[in-house]
Amino acid sequence: MTNFSDDNWQQIKVLAARLQAIKSMLEVFNEQIENRPFAHEFNPIKEQLEADFEQTLSALLELIEDEDG
Repeated sequence: MTNFSDDNWQQIKVLAARLQAIKSMLEVFNEQIENRPFAHEFNPIKEQLEADFEQTLSALLELIEDEDG
């Protein structure tokens, strides 16, 4: 893993920061919105955040696997 190029390290850092930010937003979303009468109105936003998290995680794993293999 130490043989990543500088560019790949930067991409890894950005993707990891993005994952952390999305995770934080989902946690706040769950704390503030879940179990409220209007929660269903925000489901598309939550679903988009979850999809963004999965896409970002996949991109990070792909980057690591490509460099590793």
